[in-house]
Amino acid sequence: MFDVVGIGLNAIDYLVGLPRFPVPGEKLRMSAFAREGGGQVATALVALSRWGCRCKYVGTVGDDEHGRLSSLLLSREGVDLAHVRTVPGASSQFAVILVEEETGERTILWDRDPRIRVSPEDLPLDDIRRARALLLDGHDVPPAIIAARTARAAGVPVVLDAEKVQEGTDELLSLSDHIVAAGHFPGVLMPGASAEDGAREILRRYAPRTATVTLGPRGAFGCDGREEIFSPSIRVEAVDTTGAGDIFHAGFLYALLEGLPFREILAFANTAAGLSCKGMGGRAAIPTIEAIQAAGASPDR
Repeated sequence: MFDVVGIGLNAIDYLVGLPRFPVPGEKLRMSAFAREGGGQVATALVALSRWGCRCKYVGTVGDDEHGRLSSLLLSREGVDLAHVRTVPGASSQFAVILVEEETGERTILWDRDPRIRVSPEDLPLDDIRRARALLLDGHDVPPAIIAARTARAAGVPVVLDAEKVQEGTDELLSLSDHIVAAGHFPGVLMPGASAEDGAREILRRYAPRTATVTLGPRGAFGCDGREEIFSPSIRVEAVDTTGAGDIFHAGFLYALLEGLPFREILAFANTAAGLSCKGMGGRAAIPTIEAIQAAGASPDR
């Protein structure tokens, strides 16, 4: 049995540190460079695996260098890859990420071959039924819907990393127990809605157990039908914000599986995400449980 089965994106990130963002036509010396694994679900599973959870990743890669490397990096972290499919002749997802040195803010340039979409046939339905939680990013909607239905029928909580609105997103939202959305998502789903009002409307419209919107350096806002919680971020000197949202989802899942109250789940997730900004890349600075506890969050595994 796995603690978390994750279905979604996996990538290789090329991180370029810059003293400032370039202007057209200039040459600008890099202040730092790194290559590492990325992708929303994959990075969240790496964090959870480092924290002692048993994790399974479901996704697809091409038979190229990026695909081999991304799988190798996940395997080294102890993530189960038995249901990773390799697509002959396809290119794996990768991104070039420009990181501004002074603020840690990043700009992401990415590419994803449509041939590496996850299909319903890729899903390990028995593993989903036996898992303690299912993590989805909703980029490939049809298999995500099938996975969510399977989990729901088995009483497995579904956590959705909501970032993108496309055909089928409404149904996927209605099948999710915990919706954790990026700050821009409510305004795309419901044009004109603020992040906070969007979280309230998501809770009313789709009836998850909790609805949360991440607010970047401000923290997160969540509601569960009993209370509304603004959970402030911790203060850190940010080197790079890449992957902070992914680590927030990992922290949310870890604290959820520990049975913590909603307020403490948000606090733990915020602390984990904030600490992850102290190094370059989504995985390089994943904090330990001890570091998260020392910064103010307290679950013991």
